[in-house]
Amino acid sequence: MEFHFLGTGSGVPSTSRNVSSLAVRFLQKKDVWLFDCGEATQHQLLKSTITLSKISHIFITHLHGDHIYGLPGLLSSRSAQGGHTPLTIFGPKGIDDFIETSFTVSKTTLGYQINYQFIDDGFEYFEQGISIYVKKLNHVIDSFAYKLVEEDKPGPLLVEKLKETGIPPGPIYQEIKEKSYVELPNGDRLLQQDFVGAKKGEGQLSSLVIQNESKTSKRL
Repeated sequence: MEFHFLGTGSGVPSTSRNVSSLAVRFLQKKDVWLFDCGEATQHQLLKSTITLSKISHIFITHLHGDHIYGLPGLLSSRSAQGGHTPLTIFGPKGIDDFIETSFTVSKTTLGYQINYQFIDDGFEYFEQGISIYVKKLNHVIDSFAYKLVEEDKPGPLLVEKLKETGIPPGPIYQEIKEKSYVELPNGDRLLQQDFVGAKKGEGQLSSLVIQNESKTSKRL
C-alpha cells in the first residue's frame, strides 16, 4: 500500500494544510481508495501521481463539511476526465442525499455509476485480499473509524532449494507454491513450508486505522 496524505487539517483549510483526505494506492492492483474528501481534494490530487479514474472506492468517516465538501467536484471531474468504471461510496446514511442533491441542483450528469454502501458500527467489507472494519466514534454526529487490513502476500519460492532436492523447474513449482504439499510419483511428499519463504508482511505493519479528530468509543 502507498499512502498520499491530501489533507490533515480539520474545520477549515490553512495555507499549509488542507482539510481531511487520504488516498491509499494499491500498487499491484493499480487501484486507489480515498478516505474522506474535504474541500479542494481534487486540487491536492493534481499535485500527486494519482489520476481520478483510478479511484474505485471512497470511504467517508462522517458528514461534516470538512470531510465531504470536495465530493461533488471530484466526482464530476472524474467523469469529465474519462472515468467510466463504477465507483462505490461508503459512509453514514445521508451521504447519498448530499451527493444526489448537489447533482440535481447543478444539473450534473456522470458517465459512470455510483453505488452507495451505508455503514454502521461493526460493518465489514472484503475485496481481493483487503479487509475493512468499521467502529463507531464519539462525536457530535454519527462518525466512524475504518480499519484497513491487507492480507500477507505469499512468500517466495525457494527455487535453489528445490533444485538441490532434485526437482527441476516446471509446473510442479507452481503447485508447490499453491498447495500445502505435493506428492511425487514415487510417493514422496514435498511440503510447501519447506520450499516457500515467509509470507510478505509477516512481522510488519499490515493494517491502518483511519479516523477523524474524534476518539474511538471502542478499541479497534
